Amino acid sequence: MYLTSEIKTALRKKRGSLNLTKGEAAEQLGINRLTYGRLESPARNEKVRQSTYETITQWLAKGF
Repeated sequence: MYLTSEIKTALRKKRGSLNLTKGEAAEQLGINRLTYGRLESPARNEKVRQSTYETITQWLAKGF
């Protein structure tokens, strides 16, 4: 499963609105900081596990 460009943009926007570092956002998601950085990057298209995809989309939906 791959993250869409819209999800990547949403990750950056939510992290910015919460004033979180990439490390802090990764911690909230339960993933490694370096992995988070690769996932947020618009230039990379990393494959993610279904569980990671679900965690990311739930985190994005929380509070909106």
